[in-house]
Amino acid sequence: MPPRPVNDAQREVLDWLAAGGSQDPLRPEMKLSAAALAARGLVKVRRPGGKWTAELTEAGRYYVEHGRYPGEPEKAERPSASRPRRAGRPARPGTPEPSPAPAEVREPVVVPREPQEQVPLRQVVRRPHPAVKELRDRPGRLPMPLRRRCVLVAHSLVTEALARGWTVTPVEARREPDGYRGTYLRYASQALLLLDAGHATVGLVFSEVTKRRPHEDTKEEAARRAKGQYVWAPRYDYVGDGRLRLHLTDRDGRKTGASWTDGARVKVEERLADVIAAVEAASERAARMEQERRRREEEERLRREEAHRVEQLRRGYEVWEQVLHAGADAWARHREMAAFVDEVERAIGEEGHPFVEWAHGHLDAVDPRRALPSGDVPTWTHEERARHGRYEPKSTYRW
Repeated sequence: MPPRPVNDAQREVLDWLAAGGSQDPLRPEMKLSAAALAARGLVKVRRPGGKWTAELTEAGRYYVEHGRYPGEPEKAERPSASRPRRAGRPARPGTPEPSPAPAEVREPVVVPREPQEQVPLRQVVRRPHPAVKELRDRPGRLPMPLRRRCVLVAHSLVTEALARGWTVTPVEARREPDGYRGTYLRYASQALLLLDAGHATVGLVFSEVTKRRPHEDTKEEAARRAKGQYVWAPRYDYVGDGRLRLHLTDRDGRKTGASWTDGARVKVEERLADVIAAVEAASERAARMEQERRRREEEERLRREEAHRVEQLRRGYEVWEQVLHAGADAWARHREMAAFVDEVERAIGEEGHPFVEWAHGHLDAVDPRRALPSGDVPTWTHEERARHGRYEPKSTYRW
């Protein structure tokens, strides 16, 4: 089977490593691409002292230089498009029959693969972390037939997590009254212990795989049936089959879907590197989500600031705009009243009337051309005001 091609994201990791990069990738997801390349033997990932580092292998350098795996033949040009003749149709006279092309014999492609980094299984629990000590001292939280395996797996994972600089938190219990003059142990989470690679807290839960079997009466149930008494019994029994299962959960103990179960050839103890990688991936995923959340919050903050700025500019502009609209209406009314007073004065002639003098004084006092707005000139441009909509004067009528 030919090796899988390298996608754009993985090619970016290869180019980054070829340019001299080894630590602190440009984006967190580049670590996932590096893990995929390590499975193909192109990249070697290490964590000395808990620090993530990566480097190209010989096969990786060959791929960067030639664009293909070592031993993989170059892509041949597409053969000429000459359709084979249909079977049963005779060739034209004088046309030579095409000779069949010799079958190309390809040698199997061998891609050198370097062994993946493994997490050693501790065979003895020395100086256990408080989280492991809590499990060891309270065996009721572990499947009893697999208790020793669970403690060793937990101790190995905790030791590796501490070597990487992660935070390990025990899930301790506290005694609470049970309502019957007694107490019981209540744990803060369904998880047995908590691992934090920097951005997300992940819990571990051990369980034994069970199989469903038809219920078989116990001795007491059989004795009661023999006496003709009513016996209630479940339809099925769920019996452990001796296989260990490890689940990853969130902080509260809700399962996240990642789990590892004993198989016919591979046990959970051999998948510890996958567990560590899953915890690290959960942390990177949480970091990306946190960055996305901060980006959205920043965009929302800028949007609110821009809306507030526009609102302040709108208010200052509309004060003068309202004066303009109201003044234009008042000026039209003022000219009508002035024309009316002139007509009255012309009608009464030289006799005159006190009303005419009073009307002229009133029109001079309420001249709208003198009612100008105060304050600073609006800084909002007319183009921005027109872009945000025209001013619509509100009705002053009240019912």
